[in-house]
Amino acid sequence: MSNTIFLLSVLHISVVLGSASAILAWREGQSPGARPLVLLLAGQVFWSLMLIFRLRAPGVEAKLFWMYLMWIGVVAIPLGWMLFALSYTGHDRFLNWRYVSALTVVPAVTVILAILGPTQGLLQISIAQTPDLSVAQNDSGGIWYWIVAAYTYLLGGVGSALLVRLALSQMAAFRKQAYTLIGALIIPWGINLCYLTNLLSTPIDPTPVAFSVSGVIYLTAIRRYSLLRTNPAPNTTARRLVFDSTQEGILVLDLNDNVINVNGPALEMLNVQRDELLGSSAPETIPKYEAFPDSGVFEDFLTIQTHSGKRDFKIKTVEITTQRGQVIGSMVTLQDVTEFLRQEQRLQVLNRVLRHNIKTETNLILGYSEDLPTEAAERVKQSALQIDELGQKGREAIRLFSRAREESDVRSIEMILKERLREVRSRFSDVTFELQCPDQDVPVDVLVSPVLSNAIENAAEHNTSDSPHVEIVASVGEQVQIEIRDNGPGIPEHELSVLSEGTESVLHHGSGLGLWIIKWGTDLLGGRVQFGENEVTGTVVSISLPRKEPSAN
Repeated sequence: MSNTIFLLSVLHISVVLGSASAILAWREGQSPGARPLVLLLAGQVFWSLMLIFRLRAPGVEAKLFWMYLMWIGVVAIPLGWMLFALSYTGHDRFLNWRYVSALTVVPAVTVILAILGPTQGLLQISIAQTPDLSVAQNDSGGIWYWIVAAYTYLLGGVGSALLVRLALSQMAAFRKQAYTLIGALIIPWGINLCYLTNLLSTPIDPTPVAFSVSGVIYLTAIRRYSLLRTNPAPNTTARRLVFDSTQEGILVLDLNDNVINVNGPALEMLNVQRDELLGSSAPETIPKYEAFPDSGVFEDFLTIQTHSGKRDFKIKTVEITTQRGQVIGSMVTLQDVTEFLRQEQRLQVLNRVLRHNIKTETNLILGYSEDLPTEAAERVKQSALQIDELGQKGREAIRLFSRAREESDVRSIEMILKERLREVRSRFSDVTFELQCPDQDVPVDVLVSPVLSNAIENAAEHNTSDSPHVEIVASVGEQVQIEIRDNGPGIPEHELSVLSEGTESVLHHGSGLGLWIIKWGTDLLGGRVQFGENEVTGTVVSISLPRKEPSAN
């Protein structure tokens, strides 16, 4: 009698803890895994309640009634566990009606058999009773009894494997949650396994008793480790979204060059169907695949006839390795560079026009201007020279963009500044220049050369002071800082507003390309440029550039 009282006390504790955990889980609303966890906990509570009613039932028939109803809670637990594991770990693509319907077949049949009770003979074949008839327990299970047992441990194992994978991943923030959840499962199911294999000889199945321990663990996970409030479910979905929604085509290959996964853009680029591509051999499906490198960028462009015409693609191959460095496959990315190549061609044509045509036409204008009156001729010459200068700046801008796409070199900032200053000083002999360089030799990208040329030239050319002066100061901190200070009239406000807006219009535009080259070049280098006023008069152009590693040369 004392054993029964103790058992009932533990079962009541199990019901209270399980109910508290279920209420907390229900309050998390639509958080991934919240509703399945409520189902799991409700199954545990229901199982414990049925055992309480069974122990308190006065006769054998009443005990059998509660014993059969107990199966409803039994099958709810593995179903809730599996749905929780899928939702919590982000494998929600399996939570559609087909998979869920398949998972509910065994619980649905079990509920029907439980309602039918002893008449069906599939769950329990014979019942064992204690001499005082206080306990009635299954003595020999039927075929469905073992189907339910297999179903329970299969779903428990798969769900646990998902959480173990999470615990072993690099998401350390969720490891405690995963270990806690696995512990809450192992304790009652381990006791149940010992009971089924007769390692535990007890009058009743002790599994519901272990639910009191599981309740404590679930409460700890919810309250202390913020279970359901912070969970890794979005991570798996985000990876899938990145794979599917990226503009690049991606193909995943195994070691035998078979295509095992592909995203939507790759299907459009290759103009094939998913079923046709998956499982196929890459050399038979992808043009020029034999020439692709094992790792790295394909030197040539891959031209493919698509539904929108011929397109050119940049190909890159990346080896897929395990944490131990073992190669297990590869990933091929296809980047559509058709518009890039067309733009490159347009820039080459534009460069040729600016280099030859404008220069030729400017020379003709200058030649014909000799026959004009002096004042008109001077005006025409000035306009022609401005056109020629604009053509030069245009070519400089084109070279800037072309060089930005190539692998650039690095040089000392002091050397670059001295070269740029020597070039500008030869053109503006009436301007006083002063250069201050850092003591240490700091390498920067040589792409900064046209940026500095235009900044120094702009400070000298538009300086209308009686004694024009330009000071260049370079300093080094986390970045390389270059300041070009002049004592001129300053840059007009409308010129700076055009730069800040990033575009020009018919009514709102700058006077040339010099400031644009400063801005574009600094942006391409990953730096920052600011235009400010000097202390007395003039402008301060502040250019911040990232430091570079010294060149191997």
